[in-house]
Formats: sequence, C-alpha cells, structure tokens
Amino acid sequence: MRIQTFSIVVGTRACDARCPFCVSKMTGFGEIPRNREINTRNLGKASLLAERSGATTVLFTGKGEPTLYADEITAYLEALQARRFPLMELQTNALAIGRLARDGDSGTKLTREHLKDWYRLGLDTMAVSVVDIHPGPNQAVYTEDYPDLSETLAFLHEHGFGVRLCVIMHAGAVDRPERVEEVIDFCRSRGVEQLTIRPVRRPAKTESLMASQWVRENALSDAQIDAIQGWADERGTLLMSLMHGARIYDVNGQNLCVSDCLTVDAENNDIRTLILFADGRLTYDWQHDGALLLGGRAPVAG
Repeated sequence: MRIQTFSIVVGTRACDARCPFCVSKMTGFGEIPRNREINTRNLGKASLLAERSGATTVLFTGKGEPTLYADEITAYLEALQARRFPLMELQTNALAIGRLARDGDSGTKLTREHLKDWYRLGLDTMAVSVVDIHPGPNQAVYTEDYPDLSETLAFLHEHGFGVRLCVIMHAGAVDRPERVEEVIDFCRSRGVEQLTIRPVRRPAKTESLMASQWVRENALSDAQIDAIQGWADERGTLLMSLMHGARIYDVNGQNLCVSDCLTVDAENNDIRTLILFADGRLTYDWQHDGALLLGGRAPVAG
C-alpha cells in the first residue's frame, strides 16, 4: 500500500467564506467539537503509517477554514518536528492571510508571528483555493470583502512560502482553454510556483442538497473538461502522472497540474490521502464513513 498525502484536519466546520459548492457540507463525518485536544497518540500512529507507506507530504486542511485556528496549526507543526516528512503544506482560502496583508495584525486573529513560526517549523507551501484570478467571481463565491489576490500572493512570498494556486473550475469562470491560459499567464507573472486546476464536483453521497444542486447547475460539461485536458496535452510537456489520474505539465515554464476531486479507485489499495481528525479518527476517504482505520474515542479517565 502506498499513501500519496497525509492530510490533517485543522479546526471545526467554521469558515469565513460562503462557497455555494462547499465540499465540507456535502461530505460526512459529522460535527467537529470545539475546545478539544489533539489526539497525539493517534497522530503518532497515523504519522508512522504515512511514513512507512511512502507519503512525503503533510497537508493541513479543514472541514472549515484552517487559518481560523492558527495556534492549532502551530501545535501540529511542533508535534511533527520529530517526523521525517520533507514537504508540509496548508490548504486555505487565504481570506485571513489577505486581510493580514491588507490591514495588518489588528484586522484578524492570524498574525505575522504565526506565519513566521509556521515557516520556521517547516511549512513550505500555501495551497490557495480560488475560482478565478479576477475579483468578481471570487467575491461572488467566497465573500464580498475579497482581498486583492496579487497582494496576498506577494505577501506569502515575502514570508518565504511557495504558493500553489488551486483553481476550482465552474461554468462562467475558468471553464475553457482560453481562461486556463489566462490563469497560467497570471501565475507566471507573479511567480506562483504551482498551479492546479480541477472541475467542481459533488460526491456520489451528499449531505447538502443545496450545495449539490449548485454543483449540478454550474459544473463543467464532459466536453468542456475534455477540451481543457486536450489543450494541456497539446500545449504542455507532461512531466509526471500522479495517483488517481492527476497529470503535471510544464506549460511555457509554468507548472500546471490537471486534477479532479473526490475520486475513489476501489480496485487499487493505494491511498490518495490519509485523513486524520484532531480527535484521532483516521480515514482514507472524505465521502464514505466506512473508510475508517482508527476511531476517535478518548480513553476513560482514571
């Protein structure tokens, strides 16, 4: 068995965005309690499993927005200092980071000291989720008070982080090869190290009919997805094929990963992402409650 990524779920379902296609609302595992301690026992077990299965990347992610729990991110980074994961990344909508860049430390609970600590403790890459490079679509999806994206990216670079721009493609935004090419030009001009594009998806089993309906009405067609994939094959140089079909290209010097969301390959025992919750639940799929390796029950005291 191989594991591609070790994902650690930070915080609760709380979020500072209002995405109509929210994957967290559509996928399972219930509520995440507040004010809970990290299950360090299961963190150690999960880290060992990930290491022995070849995982090279730790991804801090969330069922909500991780940067709302900056101290928890720091605690995880400190707990992982004894492990041997060469790459550590944070997946974020970057709203708090953008406001920090724009307004300074007074505007958010996230501070520059958090960013400095994260970099010192080994965080390498900020995976910033967007739907476009233009403010209008991002304001419509995330929040009206959407910080300037170029300023946010420059701020992260100033603090030493690499950036992966993660574009969630949907109709009316990045939905055709010409728009992908525009995003590539934007990334190249701003020194964005990595770019990932993926179509918005809804899981086979959903817990939010409203979010699923939005996806159904705004998802790219198969023809649109094929056109974008064909353009990448024609214009890019294929560098690597990853687990579950993701393909990485060089397009005129810009890194481009063409990927998909929520894929399950039941015929393969390789794990795309090993997922650990703070209470110790360890799973390998966001959609299915049965994909459970360890439960999250705390031992009885005394």
